[in-house]
Amino acid sequence: MRRLALFLPLILSSLFVTSPTISAPPAAVEIPAAHKPEAKDVVRYGDGYRYPQAGWVVLHVEGEPYTRGYQQGRLLSKEIAAFIRMIATDRSAKAPADGWKAARQLANALFLRKIDREVLEEMKGIAEGATDAGASYDERDIDLLDIVVLNSWMELESLDSALNTMPTGLEDKVFPRPGLPKAPAPRPTKKDHCSAFIATGPATADGKIVFGHITMSGLNSAPFVNVWIDVVPKKGHRFVMQAFPGGVWSSQDYYINDAGIVLCETTISQSPFDATGMALTSRARKAIQYGDSIDAVVKALSEKNNGLYANEWLIGDLKTNEIAMFELGTKATKLWRSSKEEWFGETKGFYWGNNNAKDLAVRLEALPAEPDERPERTEWEPDERDKAWLKFYKEFAGKIDAAAAKVAFTNETLAQDSSLDAKYATADMAKKLATHAMYGPPHGKPWKPTDEQKRDHPEIMTLEPHPWTVLTVGKP
Repeated sequence: MRRLALFLPLILSSLFVTSPTISAPPAAVEIPAAHKPEAKDVVRYGDGYRYPQAGWVVLHVEGEPYTRGYQQGRLLSKEIAAFIRMIATDRSAKAPADGWKAARQLANALFLRKIDREVLEEMKGIAEGATDAGASYDERDIDLLDIVVLNSWMELESLDSALNTMPTGLEDKVFPRPGLPKAPAPRPTKKDHCSAFIATGPATADGKIVFGHITMSGLNSAPFVNVWIDVVPKKGHRFVMQAFPGGVWSSQDYYINDAGIVLCETTISQSPFDATGMALTSRARKAIQYGDSIDAVVKALSEKNNGLYANEWLIGDLKTNEIAMFELGTKATKLWRSSKEEWFGETKGFYWGNNNAKDLAVRLEALPAEPDERPERTEWEPDERDKAWLKFYKEFAGKIDAAAAKVAFTNETLAQDSSLDAKYATADMAKKLATHAMYGPPHGKPWKPTDEQKRDHPEIMTLEPHPWTVLTVGKP
């Protein structure tokens, strides 16, 4: 009995240390005094809460999957319903309810069963929390499939481009056709989606990681990309991300977790769709919630990859000071790592992204299936923003810090007219799950809707630039 009494405290101590607990909050970075929320503006539900900050909606959720989802649904119910209305109108301006019904059918067929159970449970909580707070669409409750559509929207948007790369089997056959052939269908205009960089070592002022990202998208989505979510799950790592109402992943893809991982992306030309693969919603969420190294993040993003919403990912590990650039097509991938001195364009210590894939195999995978639709040149050529990033590197190599990042993200070539925001963080900030952020056009000029946009999207509004602020964690 004496021996048992001696060992019992040690056993209990060991059990206490190894039992899973919610991550302790890091020391919060100071919010600018002018942007601190007043107590009356903080809305709480259970352990979750929300408050406004310089145009952003800061949201905190925690707990088991359904519980944290329910917190989000209750706290963002009005925004979730409005986001559904926006996407429905975007899908069909003349018949939004029909457009939404078609999107639900596609998401049901392609994505619902390709999402991890934990993520689905969180989505279920979001749907039921929003409904219980009074949200509805088309005179019915918000349900799980509605939230799946919101989270699969970027994949749905890229589906047509993916199918364009997939052969039908008739590409090598020429058929005799009487009369004049019809003019080919117009090809969609290439849109710019995001600018981003990550730097370390010889490229930065203190040798530590600096990274940042700008979201570029349509004005109709502007009111919905300003949600800054702090997620404290029961399992995995605490993380923060820029997201949208109802989001279980970023979609704009700007993340930081408490294991020292920073992660962002820019879209590249779409590669084929693999219907057997897992939805990006699951893979990206797994990468940030459970990733604690560059290898773990790359594995989570690429394992069972369905190919949709193809991206160039910029990854940093604050623990090792290593950065990486990972181009993820469908089968074709390319990983550059600072630890292996793998650089592109002789930019030692610096990777950048702006929708222009650098690896030839990744570029070839995204070519149209029809031979006559393919470009004459397939190798990488710098576009306007590539040249701007190379100029930035030449000017700031060895001096990149928070001030330099702000210079990049207020540059009108990198922060083009379709820019909705800007975010950047140093290693010291990211370790505390904090970032500098601006909601609205980073170049400082309001973005006004056209008459056509006002007609098709009754809820659209001018996007005004807001002041720079610091988004951080910690109870208000």
